[in-house]
Amino acid sequence: MFEDILRTKKMNIAQLSKSSGVGYNYIFKIVNNQTDFDRCGIKTAKSIADALGMDLNEIYKYKEEYFENQIYYQDQADWNIEMFGLLNAELNKLFLIGIDYHFTPGQLSRNIDTCKVFDKEIKRIKYNRLSERTKCIMVAILNQQKKLSDFIKVYPNLSPLVNQSPLDEKLFLSENPYDIFPSYREMNIAY
Repeated sequence: MFEDILRTKKMNIAQLSKSSGVGYNYIFKIVNNQTDFDRCGIKTAKSIADALGMDLNEIYKYKEEYFENQIYYQDQADWNIEMFGLLNAELNKLFLIGIDYHFTPGQLSRNIDTCKVFDKEIKRIKYNRLSERTKCIMVAILNQQKKLSDFIKVYPNLSPLVNQSPLDEKLFLSENPYDIFPSYREMNIAY
């Protein structure tokens, strides 16, 4: 999210750090989603907002819009196989980090702040805005990891996934699918 803001403002991390008076490493973590802007404290947040020439409410609104425009909400009418493959890759990354964070906390393979950011994103997913294809990909990923029932206990916003029916028409995620993942086959997805 902050990468987009910096690009729009024609700034880099060093410039934002200097003009806000906030340490470079901290700005780096915010920009790279390794820590959440909401957690940085009002004084620091205000300094960053002022340096960007933005109101704090404007930044929070931008953040809301950023989450509303994620790939899993996009209209799929004109999508090709490559786009569905990208959707699968993005959801895999998102869900595997959520699984890592909640089910292997003593052995996290990722930065804890990154896990918290992804965890927050998963909790914000609005099930009723998802297409049937997206829901089926989600179920396939979670069943592949054998975590669907555990996952929906942690993320009740996605609990209807447990009753998801397979797609009527086969969905291809690549030109030459390996078709070795039973959980994808069960949802009528060739991967």
